[in-house]
Amino acid sequence: MKYGIISDIHSNLEALNIILDYLKRTEKIDRFICCGDIVGYGAKPNECTEIIRQLDNCHTVAGNHDWGAVGLEDTSFFNPIALAAVEWTGRHLTEDNRNYLKNFASEIEENNFILVHGSPRDPINEYIFEKSTFLENLPRIKKNICFVGHTHVPLCLYATPSQEIKGIPLDDGIVLEINPSYKYLINCGSVGQPRDGDPRASCGIYDEETNILRIKRIKYDIAKTQEEILNAKLPSTLALRLSYGR
Repeated sequence: MKYGIISDIHSNLEALNIILDYLKRTEKIDRFICCGDIVGYGAKPNECTEIIRQLDNCHTVAGNHDWGAVGLEDTSFFNPIALAAVEWTGRHLTEDNRNYLKNFASEIEENNFILVHGSPRDPINEYIFEKSTFLENLPRIKKNICFVGHTHVPLCLYATPSQEIKGIPLDDGIVLEINPSYKYLINCGSVGQPRDGDPRASCGIYDEETNILRIKRIKYDIAKTQEEILNAKLPSTLALRLSYGR
């Protein structure tokens, strides 16, 4: 089985279309997995949600913006810009798309991996940047790999059988051979709002047969996406940040 790994689309239609086209045509993906946050921040929540809905071979978990937009997650702690965007999204989602987002699970298990948005300990809200946080979550990782999103930053943290913790950045084109005896936490980055200083859309490709994971970054039409955000009267910061990948 060959998986395409996407996360944090955030209503960025241009980026989503580019990534899915690559994964379908070039990588010949068998199944997609999405680590949450289809919506939020961007101007095309319905279009992006409908594209994911129509992928009959896609497993998706809830992100904080997905559930925040439909009233299932407390948004009182969102920063003002994120709050404005999630409230805008909630007003613009169709009823069918609202129901679709409401029905997401917070965690999915498949074969040798689990899938969450934040962390195994807190599937919706916890950010994992540091080795210490990974170590605290380690007892909850019952599979070889835990795929996450939420931080918008590609990263791999892993633990050896002796619980030695190591981390490596997941740069464009990197090839990571998964060791079946290790425990991995892997973030393949953000499709629609990267925050690692690289504005290109990010995704992962995981081949279950070879146990190889790769990261792919792809340019998309940022200017068009920015225009859509501004035309929707969303905060201008959400458009400007896309140019810098921050």
